[in-house]
Amino acid sequence: MSDSNYRTTTGGWSPIAILRDVATAWRLLWDPRVPFTLKMLLPIAAAIYWIWPLDLLPGLPFDDVAILLLALRFFVQLAPQEAVNRAANPSKDDEPVIDTTWHRVD
Repeated sequence: MSDSNYRTTTGGWSPIAILRDVATAWRLLWDPRVPFTLKMLLPIAAAIYWIWPLDLLPGLPFDDVAILLLALRFFVQLAPQEAVNRAANPSKDDEPVIDTTWHRVD
């Protein structure tokens, strides 16, 4: 999977694709390039639906799980492409770098 086509390769609802989106979404929550409103809007809306007393399918948890999965998928799709690519393919090079000057003291 290349960085440039992460969104086109995630399609489908296989357990692997869902787990990949969960890991990507978790990294996106901590990425400063993702707008704060996006970070809060979909997760909060999904959580409100989760605890809301009215269900589409009363007594069955399927609609709750489906809403959470849809919110997760939308969050990943609405995040900036660069942030998604870096979150989907983390590497050691992504660690913070402190640029400074130094000199040796004898």
